[in-house]
Parts: sequence; structure tokens; C-alpha cells
Amino acid sequence: MYNRLNKSVQNPGAGLAVLIGGYIFFLCLISFLSGWMLPKFSDMQRGLRLIYILQAVFVFIMPAIMASVVATRLPARLLALEKKPEITPVLITLLIMLVSIPAMNLVIKWNAGITLPESMHGLEESMRVLENTAQDSINILIGSHTVGNLIMSILIIGVLAGFSEELFFRGAMQRILSNTLLGAHGAIWLTAIIFSALHLQFFGFFPRLLLGLLFGYLLYWSHSLWLPIIAHIFNNSLACIVAWCQNRTIDQAEVLTNGSDIAYAISSVLITAFALWILYRNLRKKSDAVIEVEKSEKSE
Repeated sequence: MYNRLNKSVQNPGAGLAVLIGGYIFFLCLISFLSGWMLPKFSDMQRGLRLIYILQAVFVFIMPAIMASVVATRLPARLLALEKKPEITPVLITLLIMLVSIPAMNLVIKWNAGITLPESMHGLEESMRVLENTAQDSINILIGSHTVGNLIMSILIIGVLAGFSEELFFRGAMQRILSNTLLGAHGAIWLTAIIFSALHLQFFGFFPRLLLGLLFGYLLYWSHSLWLPIIAHIFNNSLACIVAWCQNRTIDQAEVLTNGSDIAYAISSVLITAFALWILYRNLRKKSDAVIEVEKSEKSE
């Protein structure tokens, strides 16, 4: 069914060109504007919030929409926005995001501890500077421990970033790439690699790659972009809440941020795999039912 939905893509090459070209153009434009605008703000937090909003709208949303219009006469279908997921797959997906936390924390800890050979010490230092700069920006965005800051962080980092990145990477990039020689699975993997690489955080590359693969297969199984959007928003919002709790020195945050013990991690992997299997079976059953209905309608 996934390939059937994508048969409406007439110009995948042109769509990719517009997607990549639009991303580079707007990224350069927003980078220029941020260098000009940020010094004018007395409150750095407000300046960064504005830049993040502009980045989400112009760097991710606009190129995705333009690419979908160029690639097909049915842009909403290409972006997989037509079909809304049912409540059961959504609940299972949220459960997967929660039970995978201990395993993901172990991957995060391992990735953060990677050291490059001595001959690449300069490169490692540069990558860690990028990592720290990105984290500093997030800390400024989250700001103090007021409830207002938490709400704004969830709206910008959780909702807006989650929606815009899924529209760009899974809705446009993955869907268009699946119409090339890569096929569906190759498109999922390549998109996940690009998704993680473009964050320019090598010491968080592998956890983000795993998330990208999860989001990609959620789209592949459900044929709806809304399921990975919900998962992405939930993941980012949870990270905002944890950071906010840490700023308030709330002990409950430790439950979400530690959990890197190997026993917890193994249990997490097993439960996550089981939940993914249940989700796959649930979505596959619905997909097969739709195909059978379509076949019966055609035979009539």
C-alpha cells in the first residue's frame, strides 16, 4: 500500500532538487538574519525563539511544501497528511517512546563517550564545540524554571520542531526517495542518516539515527505522517520537561535521565521490540483490510 500511495509522484528528481535547494537557500538566509538580528535583542531567549520559529517555517516547512507541489499533482497525498491514525496505534507508539527510554539512554551514554584517535583530536574538539553550542542554545530556549518557559519550550522545541522536521524529512524526503531506485527501506535508512547528520551533533548521532528509523517505519507501516509527527512531538516535549525539571532540581527527572543500567536497558529493548511487533501487526491488519476492500470494489 505504501508504494501504491506514492504512484502519484511524477517528478521525484525535480522534487528532491527543490527540497535540497530550498533547504540550503533558506538555511543560508536564516543564518544571515540570525547574525544580524540576535545582537539587537536585549533578551537572548526571545531572539533565539524567533530564529527557531523562522527556521522551522522556512528551512523545513516551506521546502517540503514546494517539493511536494513540484513532484506531484497530489501534494497532500505525497506528504501523507490525508490519513489520520486511529487511537490504538497512537497509544502503542507513545508506549514505545516511554519503554525505550532506558535502552536509548544507554545508547546516548555510549555515543557521548566515543573518542576519536589522537590524530583526529582537533576534529573531535571541533565536534564537541558544536555539541556544546547546540546544547547551550537549547538551555537558553528552555530558560528558567517558570511554567511559562516550559510551555513555550514545548510549543517551539516540541510541537513546531517535531511537526516541521517530520514534514521535511519523512513527509517530503523519505516519500520522494522511496520513488527512486532506493525503494522504501533504502529511503527510510538514508533519510534517517541525513536527519541525524544535519543536526551536526556527532556525539548524539546514533540515538538520533535510531529515532529517525523509528519515525520512518512508523510512516511506512501506517501510511500516515501524523503518527511519526506525534512520536516526534512527544519525544521532544518529554526532553523539554526533563530539562525543565532538572533546572528545578526535581528528583523525578532522574527516573527519565538515568536508567542506563544494563539490566534496565535489556528489559527496555525486549519490551520495545514486543510493542513494535504489536504495532506492526495492528497497522498491517488495517492495511490489508483496506486493500481487500479496494479489490472488492474494483471487482464489482
